[in-house]
Amino acid sequence: MRVTKVLLPLLAAPLFTAACAQADGPGDRSPDASAVTIGGGRGLAAAEVAPFADELSELTEQLRAPLGRALVVSPVDCFEGLPPELEAGYLIGAVGDSAGEVERIMADAGEQVMFTAPVTIVCTD
Repeated sequence: MRVTKVLLPLLAAPLFTAACAQADGPGDRSPDASAVTIGGGRGLAAAEVAPFADELSELTEQLRAPLGRALVVSPVDCFEGLPPELEAGYLIGAVGDSAGEVERIMADAGEQVMFTAPVTIVCTD
């Protein structure tokens, strides 16, 4: 029984990380390692949330150039601090140092913001 309690968390962690990493499909971009802050706060401005990542493909292409390295397309499970009604699915938006920064980035890109939240990113590439 004790072995199960130790091994289960060790086996679950890679599966969770792999699930978050698989959010990026061909052509999708997520923040690079320098933009990911495990255990630290970041600002997130979400443009859209969808049940499946491929439903965000067109918007991803539209926002790739204007958002650059701030662009994020990830499962909602990869963030702590999102509105509680977001229990599943994928989001697209911008990640930066503060809510003000990402709101400005989204405005400069001409994209409406669905919501802004201070988040902790819990998945890595």
